[in-house]
Amino acid sequence: MPKTKQKPDKPRKDFPLSPANNGQWCKKIRGRIHYFGVWGNPSAAEVEYLRVREYLQAGRLPPTTTADGIRMNDLCNRFLNAKRAMVKSQELSIRSFHDYHAGCAEIIEHFGKERLVEDCKPEDFEEYRLKASKGRGLYAIGKMVTLTRMVFGFAYDNELIEKPIRFGQLFARPSKKSMRLHRARKQGKHGLRMFEAHEIQKLIGAASPALKAMILLAANGGLGNSDLANLPKSAIRGNWLRFPRVKTGIDRRIPLWPETKQALTEAIEQRPRAKDPDDSDLCFITKYGHRWVRLGPSGTSNIDKITDAFNKLLSALNLKRDGLGFYALRHTFETISGGCGDQVATSAIMGHTDNSMSAAYRETVEDERLLKAVNHVHAWLFPVAATAE
Repeated sequence: MPKTKQKPDKPRKDFPLSPANNGQWCKKIRGRIHYFGVWGNPSAAEVEYLRVREYLQAGRLPPTTTADGIRMNDLCNRFLNAKRAMVKSQELSIRSFHDYHAGCAEIIEHFGKERLVEDCKPEDFEEYRLKASKGRGLYAIGKMVTLTRMVFGFAYDNELIEKPIRFGQLFARPSKKSMRLHRARKQGKHGLRMFEAHEIQKLIGAASPALKAMILLAANGGLGNSDLANLPKSAIRGNWLRFPRVKTGIDRRIPLWPETKQALTEAIEQRPRAKDPDDSDLCFITKYGHRWVRLGPSGTSNIDKITDAFNKLLSALNLKRDGLGFYALRHTFETISGGCGDQVATSAIMGHTDNSMSAAYRETVEDERLLKAVNHVHAWLFPVAATAE
């Protein structure tokens, strides 16, 4: 009988592969033995193992060594670079960029940074949705699906891949019915995502001058965090605010309450000096001279001092509960203003997108209608003042 060839020793202690009887280096992955190259060339075997490791560990078929095309890490970097440029040109909010960055990190973690984009199949997205859904609410699942489709759509739109990616029928946003039921369950457990009038009054009474003005602007016209952080003094035109919504770019004309106008004037008078000359015209600057909402030093993290200060105030006043943050003031304005009987005026102040045929023909919303909407909310928030008038 021929003698069995003696197995070689590993070239170093931390070498990840083992010698098999067939003359190749191997490793057991997910209960199956895989081979990566002959004993005589351990370096090449290790390179091949590192190339296909992520695919095998995920139970996927690795691409061939001749496979060409853009890989996941490169796609996400290009997508984020494009979005980062939009932040700098103020076409995209910092909050949205932060969401995109977190979503890309999750995509890379699941698919692998070396995964060929064109190699992704419907079953991969089905597995990703199932995994990403754990610990998420339906709204967050829908947001994840939309962002993922956006990233892969970017690859095709920018000619990084030859044909669109097929996601399969199961990689879809939750149905509207499911969303309604989910929202009802959350409201039953945590209450409405809005403030009562007496709660806003407490917040206004205890807030710092800058935060007080922000709260009133949110209650007066539904301004969000990014709106306030980017609000220029030039947007104040007498008793009106003329400022497009940062998220949608839709122009807004908002009548200001006397309380809002006074608080805004006081906040600007006490505003610290901006460190960045480009921020010198902003209404709000932190005590350290920065924007209240901005990208972190790395360009990937999101710094939101409005949320931090507001949550601290909520806790101090014992008003904190799940689902209730600064953005709930925007929910409050939409809810109460809708009671004025003019949803078109409410949506115009909120800066909502309207793709209806009526909106395509509507050139403007009269001042009287906008005044009626904000005055309706004012009467709800300050009933004593409304009675005196």
